[in-house]
Amino acid sequence: MVAIVTQGSHARSLQEGINAVTDIEFKDYPMEYSNIFEIKSSEKSYELDVSASGTGLASLKAEGTATSYDAEKQDWITTYTHAVYSLGTIITMEAQMNNLTRDLVQKAGTMLKRSLVHTDEQLAADVINNAYDTSFPIGDALPIFSTAHLLGKGGTFSNRFTAFTPLSQAAVEDATIAIEDFRDGAGLLVMAKAMKLHIPRQLRYTANKIFESTYEPGSANTATVNPISKEMSGGYHVNHRFTSATEWFIQTDVDDGFKIFNRMDYTFSQDNDFGTENFRSKGMFYKSYGMTSPRACYGSGQ
Repeated sequence: MVAIVTQGSHARSLQEGINAVTDIEFKDYPMEYSNIFEIKSSEKSYELDVSASGTGLASLKAEGTATSYDAEKQDWITTYTHAVYSLGTIITMEAQMNNLTRDLVQKAGTMLKRSLVHTDEQLAADVINNAYDTSFPIGDALPIFSTAHLLGKGGTFSNRFTAFTPLSQAAVEDATIAIEDFRDGAGLLVMAKAMKLHIPRQLRYTANKIFESTYEPGSANTATVNPISKEMSGGYHVNHRFTSATEWFIQTDVDDGFKIFNRMDYTFSQDNDFGTENFRSKGMFYKSYGMTSPRACYGSGQ
């Protein structure tokens, strides 16, 4: 579909007397995906992360017997395929010349930049919005949050509660304890630590009580110290594009978690159509969004 800004699009602006054009320019939240994703540059059409398993536990070697041997192995591949997202606007010569209240050409660039930013943020947030959906698997062919993530040399592990667990101090404590039992592909213990809590806007005040209380929330005993704020140094972060009002997750310090590969950052171009003298403006970017290691997060369940 091609939408063109004509004189009829802003008919009232063709004459003097307007006090203001409203409801088209707003303040925006600061970029929120940077609280979750590691931003990387790319010079290829796609990027691959290869998961592998190392050697496991040593075996008892009885006197005179041979040493047992183990080897590292490749497990699965996570593919980040970049895609282009673009949007443009067309303004007729007459609409630009005769509009008395706004420079439509200048405002077109501002609006397109805002549209790209919101698209970028939404695509990143949708990685989490789809994190329980089997239609959006990661490298081991399971959703980001699963009770049965595969270990490369056999066995499984969970990075979510088995049933939905509302946000509370007790739930956060249980999640941090579970995170400290994460294993690598060979079943060896991983030193994983809970770092940040990520929530929708509806859970802001619950999270604030958990993190900002000096003493245990909901307890009349002032001798009971709240351990959460010291345990998770990254605090909590609200993402206004999370679609669930109740789901939350904890991000860990495990490497190679949530990633955005930037093949081409926001790029803008302009020209005039020779035949019509319509002014055309276009913005685009070229990125991919996803996550590699499920040990980088622990979810509330769904």
